[in-house]
Amino acid sequence: MPILAALASGLLLFVSDHPLRLWWLQMVAFLPFWWALALRRGAARSVWPLGLVLGLGNVGPLCIVAGVDPPILALAAVNVAQWSFAAPWAARLLAAGPVRGPLAAAALLTLVEVAVWHLVPLFGTAQCFARPLSAAPALCAFVAFTGVGGLVFVLLATQALVVQARQRRIAAPAVATAALVAVAAALSWHRWTRPLGPERIVATLGWGHDADRFHTAPGELVAEAKARGATLLVTPETGVASGHVPRERTLGWLAGLAKTNALALAVGVWHGPTNDNRIWFFDATGELRGEYAKTHLIPWLEDYVAGDGTLHHGDLAGTSLGGMICQDDNFTDLARGYGRAGTRLVAVPTNDWESIRGFHLENSVYRAIENGYAVARAASGGISALVSPRGEIVQQLDHFASGEGLLVGPLATGDAEPTFYAWFGDLPLALLCALLVGAGLLRREPGGLANA
Repeated sequence: MPILAALASGLLLFVSDHPLRLWWLQMVAFLPFWWALALRRGAARSVWPLGLVLGLGNVGPLCIVAGVDPPILALAAVNVAQWSFAAPWAARLLAAGPVRGPLAAAALLTLVEVAVWHLVPLFGTAQCFARPLSAAPALCAFVAFTGVGGLVFVLLATQALVVQARQRRIAAPAVATAALVAVAAALSWHRWTRPLGPERIVATLGWGHDADRFHTAPGELVAEAKARGATLLVTPETGVASGHVPRERTLGWLAGLAKTNALALAVGVWHGPTNDNRIWFFDATGELRGEYAKTHLIPWLEDYVAGDGTLHHGDLAGTSLGGMICQDDNFTDLARGYGRAGTRLVAVPTNDWESIRGFHLENSVYRAIENGYAVARAASGGISALVSPRGEIVQQLDHFASGEGLLVGPLATGDAEPTFYAWFGDLPLALLCALLVGAGLLRREPGGLANA
């Protein structure tokens, strides 16, 4: 029964994700797992298979959906190893008491999750099980204080406390659950109801993997964006190649497009002379106002020169504008840098593929919520989107379904006030979780797990 319960948790996590996207199942997915750990907390050597089975139940079907490319397989292996390692320690901590135990166990699992994002450079927070909850940004607005790690902790801790309340038939775990939910709700309400910055008319251009008109008839597309009121147009990652012709000629061509249409551009460029992937920022007069080079590369798939993490800060199209490229927004370091700088809008050119496009978009939403800025995401082989600083997807266009197209519309920008998470990152949550784990290890009830 414990093995089947752990498997049920893994399968519930999968069903909450793509392709079904029943995100609300995240709120009950761990109940069977915590019940299974509570049953086996006195037998250490039989606990790690529960983590193994949960991991396999989650990422096994996910690999079928997302594909079996080397990075996806590596992600699956890390996920299974993570849960197999953490399960015995979580079971041990459950023995610390009806409230302290669940909090300590959830804190341990949260610490492991956050450590994987930072120490295993695969897909950052995009590999987090809580990613699908970005579909309900009002519920998880509190990540502006805690980051996605806080959402992980709340999901794990509340469900562990519910299991304790049911098994022990005492009020303390239920009261702790209500208090934790109330704190998260209050923080979310505070962020959700704050005033945002001024609106800007923003355009993103995207296409599938077929030939696109940006190379054959660029003037038409830029003119259309301008005619529809846009003050900024963002193109996909490597939408232009600079290298087959001299850099200055490519710069002149793009500067002419911007100047002729009086439209600011953020153009994804493959920069052959330095073998890197970057964004060129042009103002409405055609002046090159800055460049940003992609910093986070996908292991095994991207073999070129990575940027050094230098951010682009500048005023463009009437607002403070930054930029990241594709894989960059799976991680929090660069995103927080823009948040601390008070950036109101971040352009994100990206190049996805069909099976992962939904996963990547969901994760991008968290960067907006955590740091309080809007995101203009232009995709090739993926989904373009305009995302508000609250994490609302104002508009989106799936280029696999609709082909080439422009998104144009009003987008509220950020309020230029750095969030708590932008300033402090995962450190406060990590310290809190470490304290809870320490408290759990110092106090265990008789009969607890002795050999974890």
